[in-house]
Amino acid sequence: MIDDINKSIYEYARDIDKQTRLLSFLDVYRILLKDLNCIVCMESAADLLGYSNGGFRHQIYVYSLVDFNKPYIKCFIVKDLNNIPFIDRKGIKVSPIEIAIKDMLEKKETDPQILYETFANYYFDNNKSYKGLELPKRLSLKAKHFKEEGALYYEQ
Repeated sequence: MIDDINKSIYEYARDIDKQTRLLSFLDVYRILLKDLNCIVCMESAADLLGYSNGGFRHQIYVYSLVDFNKPYIKCFIVKDLNNIPFIDRKGIKVSPIEIAIKDMLEKKETDPQILYETFANYYFDNNKSYKGLELPKRLSLKAKHFKEEGALYYEQ
């Protein structure tokens, strides 16, 4: 396993599945999450749902009942996966973007660039509106900043 962490996530996935010629985000997720009971979340959900511009990620973030102890998968342990809404993205359970945004705002380590992109894409995908994006009051100040910047993101 030591050698695995020196590879890119794409190289690692390629070693597992040599049949897929060109690996997309979706291919990598399918390969690495195969047979794992989890829900893709936060930045990984934004990537998979097309709300971030797809920068290089070294880990896939998931909610799970246990830590899988697998390279490139960061597990956030939850008591019950049934309490977490998800959508099916070509066979992969993924947090809806509204939940992914809330979770990214709550996580201090979230890359601000991903938040800018995600808010911008949400805004433009929803006819220049944040309608449907309901966030807890405790996140309103932080969200206000990203909402304002997201509305301007592609116009700058």
